[in-house]
Amino acid sequence: MNIGNFYALHGKIETEALSVVVSQFAPKSAATWDEIEQNVDQILARMDQASAGFPGFDLFVSPECAFQGYHAGKWSQFLLDIDGPQVQRVKDKCKELNVWGIFNPWLKPKDGRFCDNTAILVNNHGEIVHQYVKMNPWIPGEPTQAGSACPVANGPKGARIGIIICADGDYPEIWREAAVNGANVIVRVSHYMAPFDKAMQITNKAGAYCNQVYVVSCNTAGIDEYYNYFGESCIYNPDGTEIVKAPTGIPYVIKADLYPGIIDHMQKHAVHANPMFSYKNRGASNPDDDGYGRPEMPYNAYKY
Repeated sequence: MNIGNFYALHGKIETEALSVVVSQFAPKSAATWDEIEQNVDQILARMDQASAGFPGFDLFVSPECAFQGYHAGKWSQFLLDIDGPQVQRVKDKCKELNVWGIFNPWLKPKDGRFCDNTAILVNNHGEIVHQYVKMNPWIPGEPTQAGSACPVANGPKGARIGIIICADGDYPEIWREAAVNGANVIVRVSHYMAPFDKAMQITNKAGAYCNQVYVVSCNTAGIDEYYNYFGESCIYNPDGTEIVKAPTGIPYVIKADLYPGIIDHMQKHAVHANPMFSYKNRGASNPDDDGYGRPEMPYNAYKY
């Protein structure tokens, strides 16, 4: 298999297929706790739909703000507890369906800080195995705490999953951070509204190609009191080409089978398609540098 590279990937590649289902839909802009529960009901219904339509899939991905929506005046009144009943319901559904899931509750931190925009990865036993706090909150519309790290978690079928959230993906360093930390699949959940449809596609493709990883993008689709959310959720190959894409503006489900072992093999053997090697070993083809190039980090962007 030759993805985005001059050189063939020789040798035997052993990899399982990671079956990913992406569900784009519109949560209510919750102004009551009852509407929060209605949003959770919708998440669970979408998971049941995915299980019925794509039996045996591995990973379910839902959009940013799926629990609370984004009510500009009231969202901060409905922050959730990581151990609360709303999160417990999606954990129980993952266990019931024997699938993994990625969800985005906006949480009230236990240390008294204002709010964390948090993505969680739940395994098929109903356990939270990974949390990520959005490192680049949307300025000026998102007064949440900025996270300080982009860790990577082991997922099903050999996946090493990095999660980023919406505006994160507008910054190339977050993609590289996830990749350097070992991701072979980067999942971007978003609540992206018009007119940023082209920007989302450009940055997703660049994130995939520049880091040679699969990218799974799940966006809201619909209209609330303030914005039009364009959907266009998409799954990308590591060369930035689309595997499957959802339509504009309507609820939709897409599914793709990914092969994380191919990414691992590329990272080990295909130098051209291995940016983790290339940017740390600039000029490695020059015989004066013994095949390792220049190891120093000259980029000011990584020094500040």
